[in-house]
Amino acid sequence: MDSLSEEQIAEGNNINLEAVQKEFKEFKSAYAEGYCYVCKLPLVSYVENRPCVHWLLKPDGFKKTGIELVAKKFGFFQIQSLLRWYANEENYAQNINSLKDEGTGNKLFEVTICYKNIEWSFSCAESDYTGHANSKHAQHPHYHFQMRINGQSFIRFNDFHLPFSEMDIIEIEARRAKPHKIKQRFSFGEGVDELLENDGLLDTLKAFGVEGNELNAPFKLDSFVVADEGKTINMDEISDIIEEAKAKGVPVASLLQKLPNYRTQVIISPGPGVVEQAPRSRRKKGGSDSPQN
Repeated sequence: MDSLSEEQIAEGNNINLEAVQKEFKEFKSAYAEGYCYVCKLPLVSYVENRPCVHWLLKPDGFKKTGIELVAKKFGFFQIQSLLRWYANEENYAQNINSLKDEGTGNKLFEVTICYKNIEWSFSCAESDYTGHANSKHAQHPHYHFQMRINGQSFIRFNDFHLPFSEMDIIEIEARRAKPHKIKQRFSFGEGVDELLENDGLLDTLKAFGVEGNELNAPFKLDSFVVADEGKTINMDEISDIIEEAKAKGVPVASLLQKLPNYRTQVIISPGPGVVEQAPRSRRKKGGSDSPQN
């Protein structure tokens, strides 16, 4: 990795992006027809001897033990990537939450993904990744998975110790070895936290517009306008910007740079419409919380 030039890295990234774009196009086409692009079967189908990620959409016949077959055939990142695509078909970004300050704060991986009436959560602590030496069933690197339907538990975090695939471990170790060189991306499966890391987010929000219910907004924008020293703020200019934003259907924040003689700042944070994380916490004495291991 250290020997690669910036041009070689860019070329490799472009090749990967083109491959993902092609795959995502296949997914979109199959999804529109109600089929799984991976196994080519209807999304509502369940064939016991053909494990597939679309089983997690809970077709008739799928039982919770089926997650072990899915995890054995598909890796941690493969499963999560496809579930992110399903989630973004319903609500782009806001149905995926891996924000670090909303989880327990002590996990390697912690993400909650929602699609229609289904909620999937992944969790992996350092002790999960290294394996539990004193456990008969969890000495291998593993993660935990939770699935809720209509708010009711279907698979609990402590039901299974799902193994990471060899490729999962290679990816994780590569990221650990070269954190500044290798970044995890979920192309077309971005959550709110991935978008918040994007310097061009404000332009993206401008393209999305401001239609919809404020209480269901994926982002919260706080705008600040400060007059230059010795100047005062002309409220008529502020009002004109607000009216222009309404007419164009764009956030006010995206037009603030047009104000003369002012310094402006926009703070973008997760909005009220983002799904809540379902963090895995330590079992409480006498309680029913899922344990960390």
